[in-house]
Amino acid sequence: MIKVAVSGIHYPLSMMKYFIRALQRRDDVELVTVGPFTGNKIPWSGGLTISQKYVETPKIALPERSIGQRVNYALIAPQMPWKPDLWLQVDAGWHFADRPDANIVALVKTDPHAIQAEFYQQAKNYSDFTFNMQTPYMQPNETYLPYAYDPTVHFPMEIEKVYDACLIGLHYRQRDNLINRLRAQGLNVYYNLGDVFDEYRLRFNQSRVGLNWSSMQDLNARVFELAAMRICPIQNTVPDMRTFFVPGDHYLEFHNTDQAQRQVTAALADEDMRQEIADAAYRKVKPHTYDNRISQILETCKII
Repeated sequence: MIKVAVSGIHYPLSMMKYFIRALQRRDDVELVTVGPFTGNKIPWSGGLTISQKYVETPKIALPERSIGQRVNYALIAPQMPWKPDLWLQVDAGWHFADRPDANIVALVKTDPHAIQAEFYQQAKNYSDFTFNMQTPYMQPNETYLPYAYDPTVHFPMEIEKVYDACLIGLHYRQRDNLINRLRAQGLNVYYNLGDVFDEYRLRFNQSRVGLNWSSMQDLNARVFELAAMRICPIQNTVPDMRTFFVPGDHYLEFHNTDQAQRQVTAALADEDMRQEIADAAYRKVKPHTYDNRISQILETCKII
């Protein structure tokens, strides 16, 4: 068995949670989870409360107030059941002040578009490997590890379409402007923040098209998730996009609000086109699961 420890901030939804779920699906991994625990709260947009059914307490839970602190590994060392073969710090704003006791320590930079590179530097200095999830923010000696989708969460559902379009995510100005335009056009658009897991999948599957507008230059997780749910994606093109997907084949692209509105109108008018693009994206995204990202980490670290 491969002994793996995963640490980070334990929100009810986070990139780390998808890594944990993928590790839990492996029959060759024994797992321990560590880090600050926020219960059913996520600090997005002033604070959200998520359904208790999605809350999973880490094996070694630190108080929420430790998120802003540099915690020394010695604080939790006595609670560790064994020395890990791999310690994986999935860092969206928290890591240990010093190196955890493990054969290999790896850092995953999940939010380099939103977190300064200097913040990650401490953990990078004591890590054997550093993975970066966004190439525009790559630093020297880092391995690209793109976002992905969870096949147990992001999948197609044969259900009635209720909405013309759907966007679930933070409400940035450009997203607000687009949604307002579409609604003024008379379209039924689902636009919310806080729908996670089952509710997230349900709303997108109830929609004819899925909207995505990256706030910066990051190829965000929604790109992979929309494709995996077999929804026709309408999204802006960022630097990494064409490494994985071809505009016109796997998604409809835009660069501004006017173009986005035109693409939505065109897609809604042509059901055959929507389905053709959704099917092509679905086929293209198949390999890009968090299970395969975990395998990439284990292979890079020469654990398998």
